[in-house]
Amino acid sequence: MSSSYSFVMDGGLFGERFRSAVGEESGGTSISLNAVSSDLDHYEASDDRGRHLLLVGNLFDRFANRIVPPPDFPALLRENDPIGTLLSEYWGRYVALLHDNRTGQIEMVRDPSGQVLCYYRRDGDRLLVASDANQLFAGPAMPEPDWAAMAMHLRNPMVRTQDSCVQGVCELLPGLSLRSCADGFQTLARWLPRIEEAMIEKPVDQIADRLKREIENAVSAWARRFPRPLLGLSGGLDSSVIAASLRSRKDDVNCLNAISGTGRGDERSYAAAVADMYSFPLHEAVLDVADIDYAKSLAAPKPRPSSSAFTQAIDKGSARVAEACGAEAHFSGGGGDNIFAFIHSSYPATDCLLDTGIGATYRLTLSNLARMTGCDVWQILSRSLRHGMLARRPFVQRVDERFLLAKNPEALPVHPWIEGGGKRRPGKRQHIAATLEAIHFTEFLNIGGLPTIYPLLSQPLMEFCLSIPVWRWSQGGVDRSLVREAFRKLLPQQIIDRRSKGSFGQLFEAGFMRNVDVIRTMLFEGQLAEHGLIDRAACLDALSVPEKLRPEIISRLAIFVDAEAWLAARSCH
Repeated sequence: MSSSYSFVMDGGLFGERFRSAVGEESGGTSISLNAVSSDLDHYEASDDRGRHLLLVGNLFDRFANRIVPPPDFPALLRENDPIGTLLSEYWGRYVALLHDNRTGQIEMVRDPSGQVLCYYRRDGDRLLVASDANQLFAGPAMPEPDWAAMAMHLRNPMVRTQDSCVQGVCELLPGLSLRSCADGFQTLARWLPRIEEAMIEKPVDQIADRLKREIENAVSAWARRFPRPLLGLSGGLDSSVIAASLRSRKDDVNCLNAISGTGRGDERSYAAAVADMYSFPLHEAVLDVADIDYAKSLAAPKPRPSSSAFTQAIDKGSARVAEACGAEAHFSGGGGDNIFAFIHSSYPATDCLLDTGIGATYRLTLSNLARMTGCDVWQILSRSLRHGMLARRPFVQRVDERFLLAKNPEALPVHPWIEGGGKRRPGKRQHIAATLEAIHFTEFLNIGGLPTIYPLLSQPLMEFCLSIPVWRWSQGGVDRSLVREAFRKLLPQQIIDRRSKGSFGQLFEAGFMRNVDVIRTMLFEGQLAEHGLIDRAACLDALSVPEKLRPEIISRLAIFVDAEAWLAARSCH
């Protein structure tokens, strides 16, 4: 993700003054940007009521599905609640700020897709906001890591809270706003996923038609903003529906298939079938394990270790292709499994039971899930009944305390989307949690300075997918069945029928084993052990016979090594 910006609010926390670097006057208040990268657009407007609205990012009109021209942006200030209107009538990837010069109140919001990062910190009477942590500090001195936040990160890296792993730096989470108040700031859930009751009985063909329309609208809007995309085309269902939605732009689209090994690491035949159908150029990148350096962190500018060393090979292989074909952006099908409710558990049956009771629909759902997961119907029935009785219990985040020195009984925080949008449905809570995990991963790719766009995480599409009961996605015993139905006529049959999943597992494990000596040193001499967070002896014992390491242990230890690389990079800075 190359998108970058920063701005400053000077004295605006309590309505005294509001300033940024450029200093364009508006009713006694100045507001503008220090810096913004070329892939982000800049919108600004003021009204005679003393309000000033600033937006950094890419913005589309929800009803016309077009890029919002800057002259149309001031229309938002005709509304009593411009932030609410922004979230209900527009979409995109952005951070927006509203300042009311009469009351001194400010409100900053990050769009629900989370594709533009937003970090902030207080500095006296100033509020500094930026896409990375380095831009929040002047000079070479950097603050200390927040070791309590790091300890929480190691228990589950995908659970993000407003507290980062750098002291004094906070993150504005997607769909939330930061509003000034007498005590400083309060965080509000400005956007919540909603379950639509009508989706319980709506015919499959109607849901599929709407789903197709939402996907095509999202992809076409992004293609208007970035007309020459490089699409990561694995040949899986998610990237394939993006390719199908780009079919009218075959002269501008290039596709990339990343090859990371044999078997599940080689999906060329699937990608070629889709590319051939629409005459898209298909480039192949054989990923090189030598490009993976566990001592290097691509997350160094960020206030938490939000990167994985193995993606360095993907970044470099993809960047070479992107440069050769003159791409403006990288399009990824990432997040598709998550928003399309690819949930292999009994939770969808629990939701169906709570939605429809014990009847024909519930029995059919049990059968569908048994076919999809390979589990016994009676096992799914038993678990769904048990989960149904516990549905009112609070949602609990998964915790992994393997190799941690201290065990913490405290539960991890739960995102407001899960609390406010789950409607006491265990399956829907899992669906929302999976969507949040997808948003977490959007900052992991860094392809040659290009922005990576995730069309399947576009707000209107997310809203629609999250409104559908999770049990409706497994019709006929097939995962993501609604997507398959929506694009049945637009994709090769082998893609519609495909059940296997590609994997970078071979590359990931090979990269770890190639760096195992460096990894052993990093964990033995590193800061995590020094600060009592990880069990140094247990880690070294696991690494004593590397060839016997199981994949799940490699994945666990890799989290620690990525954190050590991040800590070392920040110490050097």
